[in-house]
Amino acid sequence: MIDLGKESHVHRLYTAIESSREALRPFRRNRKRMVQEYVGSWYNSSGAPYEVLVNLMNMTADVYTIGLAASNPRCRVTTRYRDLWPFAYRYQKNLNDYIEEIRFSDTLQAIVLDAFFSFGMAKTFQADWKSIQLEDDIWADPGRPYTMRISPDDCGFDMSVKDYRRCKFIWDEYRVSWDSLRNDSDMDKSVIKRMNPTSKWERPDEQANDITSGDLTDNDEYEPMVDLMDVYLPDLDAVGIFPRHITSKPLKLVDAGVEGGPYSRLSLADTPDNAMPVSPAMNQMGLHLLYNGLLRKQARQAKRQKTNPTFRASATSDADRMKRVNDGDWVKVQDPSAINIVSQGGVDQANVLFSVNVLDLFDRQAGNLQAMAGLGPQAGTVGQEEIIHNAVSRKEAKMQQRVHRFTVDVIGGLGQLMWADEFLEVNSSMEVAPGTGVHIDSSWTPEMREGDFWQYNFDVEPYSMNYESPETKLMKLERALNQAVQLFPMIQQAGGTIDVQQIMRDYGALQNTPEIENWVTFSMPSVLPQPNPTGGSMPQQTSRTYVRKNVATGGTPQARSDNLKDMLSRGFNGSGGSGQANSVVKAG
Repeated sequence: MIDLGKESHVHRLYTAIESSREALRPFRRNRKRMVQEYVGSWYNSSGAPYEVLVNLMNMTADVYTIGLAASNPRCRVTTRYRDLWPFAYRYQKNLNDYIEEIRFSDTLQAIVLDAFFSFGMAKTFQADWKSIQLEDDIWADPGRPYTMRISPDDCGFDMSVKDYRRCKFIWDEYRVSWDSLRNDSDMDKSVIKRMNPTSKWERPDEQANDITSGDLTDNDEYEPMVDLMDVYLPDLDAVGIFPRHITSKPLKLVDAGVEGGPYSRLSLADTPDNAMPVSPAMNQMGLHLLYNGLLRKQARQAKRQKTNPTFRASATSDADRMKRVNDGDWVKVQDPSAINIVSQGGVDQANVLFSVNVLDLFDRQAGNLQAMAGLGPQAGTVGQEEIIHNAVSRKEAKMQQRVHRFTVDVIGGLGQLMWADEFLEVNSSMEVAPGTGVHIDSSWTPEMREGDFWQYNFDVEPYSMNYESPETKLMKLERALNQAVQLFPMIQQAGGTIDVQQIMRDYGALQNTPEIENWVTFSMPSVLPQPNPTGGSMPQQTSRTYVRKNVATGGTPQARSDNLKDMLSRGFNGSGGSGQANSVVKAG
Protein backbone atom coordinates (compact mmCIF):
# COMPACT_ATOMS: atom_id res chain seq x y z
CA MET A 1 0.00 0.00 0.00
CA ILE A 2 1.43 3.33 -1.02
CA ASP A 3 2.00 5.89 1.71
CA LEU A 4 2.21 9.44 0.35
CA GLY A 5 3.63 10.59 3.66
CA LYS A 6 6.86 8.71 2.95
CA GLU A 7 9.39 10.38 0.70
CA SER A 8 10.55 7.04 -0.76
CA HIS A 9 6.98 6.14 -1.81
CA VAL A 10 6.46 9.52 -3.45
CA HIS A 11 9.76 9.20 -5.31
CA ARG A 12 8.81 5.74 -6.62
CA LEU A 13 5.44 7.12 -7.79
CA TYR A 14 7.11 9.98 -9.73
CA THR A 15 9.63 7.55 -11.24
CA ALA A 16 6.86 5.18 -12.36
CA ILE A 17 4.84 8.04 -13.90
CA GLU A 18 7.90 9.31 -15.78
CA SER A 19 8.61 5.80 -17.07
CA SER A 20 5.05 5.45 -18.40
CA ARG A 21 5.21 8.97 -19.87
CA GLU A 22 8.34 7.95 -21.75
CA ALA A 23 6.64 4.76 -23.00
CA LEU A 24 3.72 6.85 -24.31
CA ARG A 25 5.98 9.29 -26.19
CA PRO A 26 6.05 7.40 -29.55
CA PHE A 27 2.26 7.05 -29.44
CA ARG A 28 1.89 10.79 -28.93
CA ARG A 29 4.28 11.48 -31.78
CA ASN A 30 2.35 9.17 -34.11
CA ARG A 31 -0.95 10.71 -33.01
CA LYS A 32 0.32 14.19 -33.90
CA ARG A 33 1.35 12.90 -37.34
CA MET A 34 -2.11 11.39 -37.90
CA VAL A 35 -3.85 14.59 -36.78
CA GLN A 36 -1.71 16.50 -39.28
CA GLU A 37 -3.06 14.27 -42.04
CA TYR A 38 -6.59 14.73 -40.66
CA VAL A 39 -6.39 18.54 -40.93
CA GLY A 40 -4.74 18.31 -44.37
CA SER A 41 -2.17 20.46 -46.11
CA TRP A 42 -4.22 23.68 -46.20
CA TYR A 43 -4.84 24.01 -42.44
CA ASN A 44 -1.62 25.94 -41.84
CA SER A 45 2.10 25.54 -42.43
CA SER A 46 2.24 22.90 -39.67
CA GLY A 47 -0.41 20.65 -41.20
CA ALA A 48 0.33 17.65 -43.40
CA PRO A 49 3.91 17.90 -44.75
CA TYR A 50 2.75 16.86 -48.24
CA GLU A 51 -0.28 17.87 -50.27
CA VAL A 52 -3.36 15.85 -49.28
CA LEU A 53 -5.53 15.60 -52.39
CA VAL A 54 -8.15 13.16 -51.05
CA ASN A 55 -8.39 13.25 -47.24
CA LEU A 56 -9.41 9.67 -46.44
CA MET A 57 -8.52 10.09 -42.75
CA ASN A 58 -10.82 13.07 -42.35
CA MET A 59 -13.70 11.35 -44.11
CA THR A 60 -13.32 8.15 -42.07
CA ALA A 61 -13.11 10.03 -38.77
CA ASP A 62 -16.27 11.98 -39.59
CA VAL A 63 -18.19 8.81 -40.53
CA TYR A 64 -17.11 7.03 -37.34
CA THR A 65 -17.92 10.00 -35.11
CA ILE A 66 -21.40 10.59 -36.51
CA GLY A 67 -22.10 6.86 -36.45
CA LEU A 68 -21.05 6.36 -32.82
CA ALA A 69 -21.99 9.59 -31.05
CA ALA A 70 -24.41 11.66 -33.11
CA SER A 71 -26.58 12.94 -30.26
CA ASN A 72 -27.06 13.05 -26.51
CA PRO A 73 -27.43 9.59 -24.94
CA ARG A 74 -30.66 8.83 -23.14
CA CYS A 75 -30.02 7.36 -19.73
CA ARG A 76 -32.21 4.76 -18.03
CA VAL A 77 -32.34 4.47 -14.24
CA THR A 78 -33.95 1.29 -12.98
CA THR A 79 -34.35 -0.49 -9.68
CA ARG A 80 -35.67 -3.88 -8.66
CA TYR A 81 -37.47 -2.32 -5.69
CA ARG A 82 -41.02 -1.57 -6.78
CA ASP A 83 -41.63 1.17 -4.23
CA LEU A 84 -38.65 3.10 -5.65
CA TRP A 85 -39.92 3.08 -9.26
CA PRO A 86 -41.47 6.59 -9.16
CA PHE A 87 -38.28 8.12 -7.76
CA ALA A 88 -36.15 6.15 -10.26
CA TYR A 89 -38.09 7.85 -13.04
CA ARG A 90 -37.54 11.27 -11.43
CA TYR A 91 -33.84 10.43 -11.06
CA GLN A 92 -33.69 9.43 -14.74
CA LYS A 93 -35.50 12.55 -15.90
CA ASN A 94 -33.20 14.94 -14.04
CA LEU A 95 -30.03 13.07 -14.93
CA ASN A 96 -30.95 13.30 -18.62
CA ASP A 97 -31.69 17.00 -18.20
CA TYR A 98 -28.33 17.50 -16.48
CA ILE A 99 -26.50 15.60 -19.23
CA GLU A 100 -28.02 17.98 -21.76
CA GLU A 101 -27.17 21.01 -19.62
CA ILE A 102 -23.44 20.20 -19.51
CA ARG A 103 -23.41 19.52 -23.29
CA PHE A 104 -22.28 15.94 -22.80
CA SER A 105 -22.93 15.04 -26.46
CA ASP A 106 -20.22 17.49 -27.58
CA THR A 107 -17.80 16.06 -25.04
CA LEU A 108 -18.62 12.51 -26.15
CA GLN A 109 -18.06 13.30 -29.83
CA ALA A 110 -14.64 14.79 -29.04
CA ILE A 111 -13.72 11.68 -27.04
CA VAL A 112 -14.84 9.35 -29.86
CA LEU A 113 -12.68 11.37 -32.26
CA ASP A 114 -9.73 10.92 -29.87
CA ALA A 115 -10.37 7.16 -29.85
CA PHE A 116 -10.21 7.09 -33.64
CA PHE A 117 -6.58 8.29 -33.47
CA SER A 118 -5.46 6.76 -30.18
CA PHE A 119 -7.75 6.49 -27.14
CA GLY A 120 -10.36 8.70 -25.51
CA MET A 121 -10.31 9.78 -21.88
CA ALA A 122 -13.09 11.30 -19.79
CA LYS A 123 -12.79 12.66 -16.27
CA THR A 124 -15.89 12.74 -14.09
CA PHE A 125 -15.56 14.62 -10.83
CA GLN A 126 -17.03 17.16 -8.48
CA ALA A 127 -15.97 20.45 -10.01
CA ASP A 128 -14.93 22.00 -6.69
CA TRP A 129 -11.82 19.81 -6.71
CA LYS A 130 -9.92 22.54 -8.50
CA SER A 131 -12.17 25.27 -9.77
CA ILE A 132 -9.03 27.10 -10.93
CA GLN A 133 -8.71 24.55 -13.75
CA LEU A 134 -12.32 25.04 -14.84
CA GLU A 135 -12.42 28.83 -14.83
CA ASP A 136 -12.12 28.94 -18.65
CA ASP A 137 -14.68 26.19 -19.36
CA ILE A 138 -18.03 27.80 -20.11
CA TRP A 139 -19.92 24.52 -19.64
CA ALA A 140 -18.52 23.82 -16.18
CA ASP A 141 -20.15 25.11 -13.04
CA PRO A 142 -17.69 24.94 -10.12
CA GLY A 143 -19.07 22.91 -7.26
CA ARG A 144 -21.29 20.68 -9.43
CA PRO A 145 -20.70 17.25 -11.03
CA TYR A 146 -18.96 17.50 -14.36
CA THR A 147 -17.46 15.35 -17.12
CA MET A 148 -14.65 16.75 -19.22
CA ARG A 149 -12.56 15.42 -22.08
CA ILE A 150 -8.89 14.91 -21.35
CA SER A 151 -6.56 15.08 -24.35
CA PRO A 152 -4.42 11.94 -24.86
CA ASP A 153 -1.46 14.35 -24.94
CA ASP A 154 -2.25 15.45 -21.37
CA CYS A 155 -2.87 12.13 -19.63
CA GLY A 156 -1.37 8.71 -19.13
CA PHE A 157 -1.66 5.43 -17.28
CA ASP A 158 0.48 2.63 -15.93
CA MET A 159 2.16 1.18 -19.03
CA SER A 160 3.85 -1.64 -17.10
CA VAL A 161 0.67 -3.73 -16.82
CA LYS A 162 -0.84 -6.05 -19.43
CA ASP A 163 -4.43 -4.96 -18.78
CA TYR A 164 -5.65 -1.38 -18.35
CA ARG A 165 -7.94 -2.44 -15.51
CA ARG A 166 -4.86 -3.35 -13.44
CA CYS A 167 -3.26 0.08 -13.65
CA LYS A 168 -1.71 1.24 -10.36
CA PHE A 169 -2.05 4.88 -11.34
CA ILE A 170 -3.77 7.08 -13.95
CA TRP A 171 -3.00 10.76 -14.30
CA ASP A 172 -3.71 13.91 -16.26
CA GLU A 173 -1.73 17.14 -16.52
CA TYR A 174 -2.92 20.73 -16.81
CA ARG A 175 -1.82 24.31 -16.36
CA VAL A 176 -3.31 26.78 -13.91
CA SER A 177 -2.72 30.36 -12.92
CA TRP A 178 0.22 30.67 -10.54
CA ASP A 179 -1.56 33.39 -8.57
CA SER A 180 -4.72 31.28 -8.26
CA LEU A 181 -2.71 28.36 -6.91
CA ARG A 182 -0.86 30.48 -4.37
CA ASN A 183 -4.13 31.98 -3.12
CA ASP A 184 -5.93 28.63 -2.83
CA SER A 185 -6.32 27.94 0.89
CA ASP A 186 -6.97 24.23 0.34
CA MET A 187 -3.48 23.62 -1.08
CA ASP A 188 -0.47 22.68 1.05
CA LYS A 189 1.51 25.90 1.52
CA SER A 190 4.74 24.02 2.34
CA VAL A 191 4.66 22.48 -1.15
CA ILE A 192 3.78 25.76 -2.86
CA LYS A 193 6.88 27.40 -1.29
CA ARG A 194 9.07 24.98 -3.26
CA MET A 195 7.32 25.69 -6.57
CA ASN A 196 7.78 28.33 -9.27
CA PRO A 197 5.91 29.25 -12.47
CA THR A 198 6.78 26.90 -15.30
CA SER A 199 6.95 27.17 -19.08
CA LYS A 200 4.60 25.04 -21.13
CA TRP A 201 7.60 24.05 -23.25
CA GLU A 202 9.43 22.40 -20.37
CA ARG A 203 7.72 19.15 -21.38
CA PRO A 204 9.78 16.98 -23.75
CA ASP A 205 6.85 15.51 -25.70
CA GLU A 206 5.45 16.49 -29.06
CA GLN A 207 1.74 17.31 -28.89
CA ALA A 208 -1.04 17.75 -31.42
CA ASN A 209 -1.56 21.29 -30.09
CA ASP A 210 1.83 22.21 -31.58
CA ILE A 211 0.13 22.37 -34.99
CA THR A 212 -1.49 25.72 -34.12
CA SER A 213 0.27 27.04 -31.00
CA GLY A 214 3.86 26.89 -32.24
CA ASP A 215 6.76 25.77 -30.09
CA LEU A 216 8.93 28.75 -29.15
CA THR A 217 7.67 30.95 -26.29
CA ASP A 218 4.93 31.47 -23.74
CA ASN A 219 3.95 34.82 -25.22
CA ASP A 220 0.35 33.62 -25.69
CA GLU A 221 -0.11 33.39 -21.89
CA TYR A 222 -0.73 36.76 -20.29
CA GLU A 223 0.01 35.63 -16.73
CA PRO A 224 2.48 33.23 -15.07
CA MET A 225 1.30 29.63 -15.13
CA VAL A 226 2.28 26.42 -13.40
CA ASP A 227 1.89 22.74 -14.32
CA LEU A 228 0.02 20.36 -12.03
CA MET A 229 -1.12 16.76 -12.36
CA ASP A 230 -3.97 14.78 -10.81
CA VAL A 231 -3.02 11.19 -10.05
CA TYR A 232 -5.67 8.58 -9.30
CA LEU A 233 -4.38 5.83 -7.01
CA PRO A 234 -6.76 2.83 -6.91
CA ASP A 235 -5.08 1.45 -3.77
CA LEU A 236 -6.07 4.59 -1.89
CA ASP A 237 -9.27 5.22 -3.88
CA ALA A 238 -8.14 8.84 -3.91
CA VAL A 239 -6.79 11.50 -6.23
CA GLY A 240 -3.65 13.43 -5.38
CA ILE A 241 -2.94 16.89 -6.84
CA PHE A 242 0.84 17.00 -7.41
CA PRO A 243 3.31 19.51 -8.85
CA ARG A 244 4.35 18.42 -12.34
CA HIS A 245 8.03 19.41 -12.36
CA ILE A 246 9.24 18.76 -8.81
CA THR A 247 9.04 15.56 -6.75
CA SER A 248 6.81 16.35 -3.82
CA LYS A 249 4.03 15.14 -1.60
CA PRO A 250 0.58 16.11 -2.91
CA LEU A 251 -0.73 19.63 -2.69
CA LYS A 252 -4.07 18.10 -1.81
CA LEU A 253 -5.58 14.61 -1.50
CA VAL A 254 -9.28 14.18 -2.30
CA ASP A 255 -11.67 11.25 -2.37
CA ALA A 256 -12.13 9.76 -5.84
CA GLY A 257 -15.87 10.39 -5.59
CA VAL A 258 -16.73 7.82 -8.28
CA GLU A 259 -16.54 4.06 -7.98
CA GLY A 260 -13.55 2.91 -10.02
CA GLY A 261 -12.07 6.39 -10.11
CA PRO A 262 -12.79 9.56 -12.06
CA TYR A 263 -11.15 8.40 -15.31
CA SER A 264 -12.97 6.45 -18.01
CA ARG A 265 -11.03 5.35 -21.09
CA LEU A 266 -12.57 4.66 -24.50
CA SER A 267 -10.76 2.10 -26.61
CA LEU A 268 -12.19 0.98 -29.96
CA ALA A 269 -9.84 -2.03 -30.17
CA ASP A 270 -7.66 -3.54 -27.45
CA THR A 271 -4.17 -4.99 -27.87
CA PRO A 272 -3.48 -8.39 -26.25
CA ASP A 273 -1.17 -8.14 -23.23
CA ASN A 274 -0.73 -4.39 -23.64
CA ALA A 275 -2.42 -1.54 -21.81
CA MET A 276 -2.21 0.70 -24.87
CA PRO A 277 -5.02 0.01 -27.39
CA VAL A 278 -4.76 0.00 -31.16
CA SER A 279 -6.86 2.57 -33.02
CA PRO A 280 -8.58 2.55 -36.43
CA ALA A 281 -6.34 5.38 -37.65
CA MET A 282 -3.21 3.34 -36.90
CA ASN A 283 -4.39 0.68 -39.36
CA GLN A 284 -5.59 3.13 -42.02
CA MET A 285 -2.75 5.65 -42.02
CA GLY A 286 -0.49 3.65 -44.34
CA LEU A 287 -3.09 3.28 -47.09
CA HIS A 288 -4.06 6.96 -46.76
CA LEU A 289 -0.44 8.00 -47.30
CA LEU A 290 0.07 5.54 -50.14
CA TYR A 291 -3.09 6.61 -51.99
CA ASN A 292 -2.28 10.31 -51.76
CA GLY A 293 1.31 9.63 -52.81
CA LEU A 294 0.04 7.86 -55.93
CA LEU A 295 -2.37 10.72 -56.69
CA ARG A 296 0.42 13.28 -56.37
CA LYS A 297 2.54 11.23 -58.75
CA GLN A 298 -0.30 10.95 -61.26
CA ALA A 299 -0.90 14.70 -60.95
CA ARG A 300 2.76 15.37 -61.79
CA GLN A 301 2.52 13.01 -64.77
CA ALA A 302 -0.68 14.71 -65.98
CA LYS A 303 0.92 18.15 -65.73
CA ARG A 304 3.91 16.98 -67.79
CA GLN A 305 1.68 15.67 -70.57
CA LYS A 306 2.17 17.52 -73.91
CA THR A 307 0.69 17.26 -77.41
CA ASN A 308 2.74 18.81 -80.25
CA PRO A 309 2.25 18.83 -84.07
CA THR A 310 5.34 17.83 -86.10
CA PHE A 311 6.16 18.14 -89.81
CA ARG A 312 8.94 17.33 -92.20
CA ALA A 313 11.14 20.20 -93.29
CA SER A 314 9.90 19.85 -96.84
CA ALA A 315 6.28 20.39 -95.67
CA THR A 316 6.77 23.81 -94.07
CA SER A 317 4.14 25.51 -96.23
CA ASP A 318 1.60 22.73 -95.47
CA ALA A 319 2.25 23.12 -91.75
CA ASP A 320 1.83 26.88 -91.96
CA ARG A 321 -1.57 26.52 -93.66
CA MET A 322 -2.68 23.90 -91.08
CA LYS A 323 -1.76 26.28 -88.23
CA ARG A 324 -3.89 29.12 -89.60
CA VAL A 325 -7.14 27.24 -90.38
CA ASN A 326 -10.08 26.97 -87.97
CA ASP A 327 -11.56 23.80 -86.64
CA GLY A 328 -13.55 21.98 -89.34
CA ASP A 329 -12.13 23.97 -92.25
CA TRP A 330 -10.89 22.21 -95.36
CA VAL A 331 -7.22 22.73 -96.09
CA LYS A 332 -5.13 21.84 -99.13
CA VAL A 333 -1.79 20.17 -98.43
CA GLN A 334 0.78 18.47 -100.62
CA ASP A 335 1.42 15.49 -98.31
CA PRO A 336 -0.86 14.83 -95.27
CA SER A 337 1.50 12.14 -93.99
CA ALA A 338 4.21 14.75 -93.54
CA ILE A 339 2.29 16.27 -90.60
CA ASN A 340 1.71 14.29 -87.35
CA ILE A 341 0.67 14.79 -83.73
CA VAL A 342 3.11 13.64 -81.02
CA SER A 343 1.95 13.17 -77.40
CA GLN A 344 4.43 13.02 -74.53
CA GLY A 345 4.01 12.04 -70.88
CA GLY A 346 0.59 11.51 -69.33
CA VAL A 347 -0.71 9.41 -66.45
CA ASP A 348 0.64 5.87 -66.34
CA GLN A 349 -2.22 3.38 -66.63
CA ALA A 350 -0.56 0.88 -64.27
CA ASN A 351 -0.38 3.59 -61.57
CA VAL A 352 -4.07 4.39 -62.06
CA LEU A 353 -4.95 0.71 -61.70
CA PHE A 354 -2.81 0.40 -58.58
CA SER A 355 -4.36 3.50 -56.98
CA VAL A 356 -7.87 2.13 -57.63
CA ASN A 357 -6.83 -1.07 -55.85
CA VAL A 358 -5.42 0.91 -52.92
CA LEU A 359 -8.69 2.87 -52.58
CA ASP A 360 -10.64 -0.41 -52.54
CA LEU A 361 -8.33 -1.77 -49.86
CA PHE A 362 -8.79 1.36 -47.75
CA ASP A 363 -12.58 1.06 -48.07
CA ARG A 364 -12.41 -2.55 -46.87
CA GLN A 365 -9.97 -1.69 -44.08
CA ALA A 366 -12.34 1.01 -42.84
CA GLY A 367 -15.28 -1.42 -42.86
CA ASN A 368 -16.99 -0.55 -46.16
CA LEU A 369 -16.84 3.17 -45.63
CA GLN A 370 -19.14 3.99 -48.55
CA ALA A 371 -21.94 1.89 -47.07
CA MET A 372 -21.36 3.35 -43.58
CA ALA A 373 -21.48 6.87 -45.00
CA GLY A 374 -24.57 6.13 -47.14
CA LEU A 375 -22.84 7.30 -50.32
CA GLY A 376 -25.04 5.29 -52.68
CA PRO A 377 -26.15 1.75 -53.55
CA GLN A 378 -23.56 -0.92 -52.89
CA ALA A 379 -25.24 -3.83 -54.67
CA GLY A 380 -27.54 -4.57 -57.59
CA THR A 381 -30.52 -5.85 -55.61
CA VAL A 382 -32.32 -4.99 -52.39
CA GLY A 383 -31.44 -8.36 -50.86
CA GLN A 384 -27.75 -8.01 -51.58
CA GLU A 385 -27.74 -4.49 -50.22
CA GLU A 386 -29.40 -5.62 -47.00
CA ILE A 387 -26.69 -8.27 -46.61
CA ILE A 388 -23.99 -5.61 -47.06
CA HIS A 389 -25.56 -3.22 -44.57
CA ASN A 390 -26.06 -6.02 -42.05
CA ALA A 391 -22.36 -6.82 -42.37
CA VAL A 392 -21.53 -3.14 -41.90
CA SER A 393 -23.77 -3.09 -38.84
CA ARG A 394 -21.77 -5.97 -37.37
CA LYS A 395 -18.58 -4.02 -38.05
CA GLU A 396 -20.02 -0.96 -36.33
CA ALA A 397 -21.62 -3.04 -33.57
CA LYS A 398 -18.26 -3.73 -31.92
CA MET A 399 -17.40 -0.04 -31.77
CA GLN A 400 -20.95 0.89 -30.74
CA GLN A 401 -20.80 -1.64 -27.92
CA ARG A 402 -17.56 -0.13 -26.63
CA VAL A 403 -18.91 3.42 -26.85
CA HIS A 404 -22.07 2.23 -25.07
CA ARG A 405 -20.09 0.67 -22.19
CA PHE A 406 -17.93 3.79 -21.93
CA THR A 407 -21.00 6.06 -21.85
CA VAL A 408 -22.71 3.92 -19.20
CA ASP A 409 -19.57 4.15 -17.06
CA VAL A 410 -19.39 7.95 -17.37
CA ILE A 411 -23.10 8.53 -16.79
CA GLY A 412 -23.05 6.15 -13.83
CA GLY A 413 -20.29 8.30 -12.34
CA LEU A 414 -22.30 11.47 -12.95
CA GLY A 415 -25.30 9.83 -11.30
CA GLN A 416 -23.20 8.89 -8.27
CA LEU A 417 -21.87 12.44 -7.88
CA MET A 418 -25.35 13.82 -8.43
CA TRP A 419 -26.64 11.60 -5.62
CA ALA A 420 -23.83 12.57 -3.25
CA ASP A 421 -24.04 16.31 -3.92
CA GLU A 422 -25.68 17.92 -0.90
CA PHE A 423 -26.48 21.16 -2.73
CA LEU A 424 -27.23 20.24 -6.34
CA GLU A 425 -30.64 21.28 -7.65
CA VAL A 426 -32.00 20.64 -11.14
CA ASN A 427 -35.26 22.32 -12.14
CA SER A 428 -37.51 20.19 -14.36
CA SER A 429 -41.11 19.22 -15.00
CA MET A 430 -42.86 16.38 -16.79
CA GLU A 431 -46.20 15.92 -18.49
CA VAL A 432 -48.80 13.99 -16.54
CA ALA A 433 -49.84 12.12 -19.70
CA PRO A 434 -48.80 12.62 -23.32
CA GLY A 435 -50.93 15.21 -25.08
CA THR A 436 -52.63 16.56 -21.95
CA GLY A 437 -50.45 19.65 -21.66
CA VAL A 438 -50.59 19.31 -17.87
CA HIS A 439 -47.16 19.36 -16.21
CA ILE A 440 -46.07 18.65 -12.68
CA ASP A 441 -42.87 19.64 -10.96
CA SER A 442 -40.18 16.94 -11.08
CA SER A 443 -37.17 18.95 -9.91
CA TRP A 444 -34.21 17.30 -8.25
CA THR A 445 -33.27 18.42 -4.75
CA PRO A 446 -31.06 16.54 -2.29
CA GLU A 447 -33.80 16.01 0.32
CA MET A 448 -35.93 14.10 -2.22
CA ARG A 449 -33.54 11.14 -2.43
CA GLU A 450 -35.15 7.81 -1.64
CA GLY A 451 -33.43 4.58 -0.69
CA ASP A 452 -29.71 4.05 -1.24
CA PHE A 453 -27.66 4.88 -4.35
CA TRP A 454 -26.63 1.25 -4.85
CA GLN A 455 -30.28 0.26 -5.23
CA TYR A 456 -30.34 1.92 -8.67
CA ASN A 457 -28.89 0.69 -11.94
CA PHE A 458 -27.73 2.95 -14.78
CA ASP A 459 -27.88 2.12 -18.46
CA VAL A 460 -28.05 3.95 -21.79
CA GLU A 461 -30.48 3.21 -24.60
CA PRO A 462 -28.11 1.66 -27.16
CA TYR A 463 -29.52 3.47 -30.19
CA SER A 464 -30.09 6.87 -28.60
CA MET A 465 -26.69 8.11 -29.83
CA ASN A 466 -27.11 6.93 -33.43
CA TYR A 467 -27.68 9.38 -36.23
CA GLU A 468 -31.12 9.31 -37.86
CA SER A 469 -31.97 11.49 -40.83
CA PRO A 470 -35.41 13.18 -40.99
CA GLU A 471 -36.30 10.80 -43.82
CA THR A 472 -35.56 7.79 -41.62
CA LYS A 473 -37.67 9.20 -38.79
CA LEU A 474 -40.47 9.93 -41.25
CA MET A 475 -40.46 6.33 -42.49
CA LYS A 476 -40.69 5.07 -38.91
CA LEU A 477 -43.60 7.42 -38.18
CA GLU A 478 -45.42 6.33 -41.34
CA ARG A 479 -45.08 2.67 -40.38
CA ALA A 480 -46.32 3.46 -36.89
CA LEU A 481 -49.26 5.42 -38.33
CA ASN A 482 -50.24 2.49 -40.56
CA GLN A 483 -50.26 0.22 -37.51
CA ALA A 484 -52.25 2.77 -35.53
CA VAL A 485 -54.89 2.95 -38.29
CA GLN A 486 -55.28 -0.82 -38.26
CA LEU A 487 -55.55 -0.82 -34.47
CA PHE A 488 -57.88 2.20 -34.37
CA PRO A 489 -60.95 0.25 -33.15
CA MET A 490 -58.98 -0.95 -30.14
CA ILE A 491 -57.53 2.52 -29.57
CA GLN A 492 -61.01 4.07 -29.70
CA GLN A 493 -62.43 1.40 -27.43
CA ALA A 494 -59.77 2.28 -24.86
CA GLY A 495 -60.75 5.96 -25.10
CA GLY A 496 -57.87 6.97 -27.34
CA THR A 497 -57.78 9.20 -30.41
CA ILE A 498 -55.32 9.95 -33.20
CA ASP A 499 -54.49 13.66 -33.51
CA VAL A 500 -54.33 14.44 -37.23
CA GLN A 501 -53.29 18.04 -36.61
CA GLN A 502 -50.23 16.84 -34.69
CA ILE A 503 -49.46 14.40 -37.49
CA MET A 504 -49.46 17.25 -40.01
CA ARG A 505 -47.22 19.36 -37.74
CA ASP A 506 -44.70 16.55 -37.27
CA TYR A 507 -44.77 15.71 -40.96
CA GLY A 508 -44.04 19.30 -41.93
CA ALA A 509 -41.26 19.60 -39.34
CA LEU A 510 -39.49 16.42 -40.51
CA GLN A 511 -39.83 17.45 -44.15
CA ASN A 512 -38.50 20.92 -43.25
CA THR A 513 -41.62 22.35 -44.88
CA PRO A 514 -43.85 23.76 -42.13
CA GLU A 515 -46.17 25.06 -44.86
CA ILE A 516 -47.63 21.54 -45.05
CA GLU A 517 -49.48 22.27 -41.81
CA ASN A 518 -51.43 24.99 -43.62
CA TRP A 519 -52.63 22.71 -46.40
CA VAL A 520 -55.41 21.26 -44.27
CA THR A 521 -57.82 23.18 -42.08
CA PHE A 522 -59.90 21.57 -39.36
CA SER A 523 -63.44 22.45 -38.30
CA MET A 524 -64.08 19.10 -36.62
CA PRO A 525 -62.11 17.25 -33.95
CA SER A 526 -58.81 16.25 -35.54
CA VAL A 527 -59.24 12.49 -35.19
CA LEU A 528 -58.83 9.85 -37.86
CA PRO A 529 -62.16 8.23 -38.87
CA GLN A 530 -62.73 4.69 -37.77
CA PRO A 531 -62.09 2.21 -40.60
CA ASN A 532 -65.23 0.48 -41.93
CA PRO A 533 -64.74 -3.30 -41.71
CA THR A 534 -67.44 -3.89 -44.35
CA GLY A 535 -65.56 -2.09 -47.09
CA GLY A 536 -64.78 1.31 -48.50
CA SER A 537 -61.74 1.88 -46.31
CA MET A 538 -58.35 0.35 -45.81
CA PRO A 539 -58.67 -3.39 -45.06
CA GLN A 540 -57.37 -4.73 -41.80
CA GLN A 541 -54.67 -6.63 -43.68
CA THR A 542 -53.05 -5.39 -46.85
CA SER A 543 -50.46 -6.80 -49.20
CA ARG A 544 -47.85 -4.65 -50.86
CA THR A 545 -45.50 -5.30 -53.73
CA TYR A 546 -42.20 -3.45 -53.71
CA VAL A 547 -40.53 -2.98 -57.09
CA ARG A 548 -36.97 -1.80 -57.41
CA LYS A 549 -36.18 -0.15 -60.73
CA ASN A 550 -32.56 -0.23 -61.82
CA VAL A 551 -31.40 2.98 -63.49
CA ALA A 552 -28.23 2.95 -65.57
CA THR A 553 -25.83 5.08 -63.50
CA GLY A 554 -22.67 3.11 -64.01
CA GLY A 555 -23.47 0.44 -61.41
CA THR A 556 -22.29 0.14 -57.83
CA PRO A 557 -18.95 1.59 -56.71
CA GLN A 558 -17.45 -1.89 -56.71
CA ALA A 559 -18.74 -2.58 -60.24
CA ARG A 560 -17.34 0.72 -61.52
CA SER A 561 -14.02 -0.03 -59.87
CA ASP A 562 -13.87 -3.51 -61.43
CA ASN A 563 -14.78 -2.15 -64.86
CA LEU A 564 -12.17 0.57 -64.60
CA LYS A 565 -9.53 -2.00 -63.70
CA ASP A 566 -10.63 -4.06 -66.71
CA MET A 567 -10.31 -1.06 -69.02
CA LEU A 568 -6.89 -0.10 -67.68
CA SER A 569 -5.55 -3.64 -67.87
CA ARG A 570 -6.54 -3.76 -71.57
CA GLY A 571 -4.91 -0.42 -72.29
CA PHE A 572 -8.16 1.37 -73.18
CA ASN A 573 -8.12 -0.35 -76.60
CA GLY A 574 -11.72 -1.49 -76.34
CA SER A 575 -10.93 -5.10 -77.19
CA GLY A 576 -12.66 -7.73 -75.12
CA GLY A 577 -14.04 -5.20 -72.65
CA SER A 578 -16.77 -5.90 -70.20
CA GLY A 579 -19.37 -4.01 -72.19
CA GLN A 580 -19.76 -1.37 -69.47
CA ALA A 581 -16.80 0.82 -70.27
CA ASN A 582 -18.94 3.74 -71.36
CA SER A 583 -20.98 3.62 -68.18
CA VAL A 584 -17.79 3.73 -66.12
CA VAL A 585 -16.51 6.76 -67.95
CA LYS A 586 -19.85 8.56 -67.67
CA ALA A 587 -20.29 7.71 -63.96
CA GLY A 588 -16.72 8.62 -63.08
